[in-house]
Amino acid sequence: MTQKKRENFNAGDFSSRKLMELVVSDRDNGRSTLDQDALNAVVLELASRRHYLRELRDRGLLAPRAS
Repeated sequence: MTQKKRENFNAGDFSSRKLMELVVSDRDNGRSTLDQDALNAVVLELASRRHYLRELRDRGLLAPRAS
């Protein structure tokens, strides 16, 4: 039996634009290209860079901003 080696996903290796494309394609196509851990890593990376915050909130991936 052979074991398929899975590479680790590192969200920090991608540009913010590419990360957002992954989120959009994952949500809009109705099929998951990312597993939940990878999606969480993408959202955390974008949030730490402070990029696409409004879009992430609109998609329900970030909590609403406190007023």
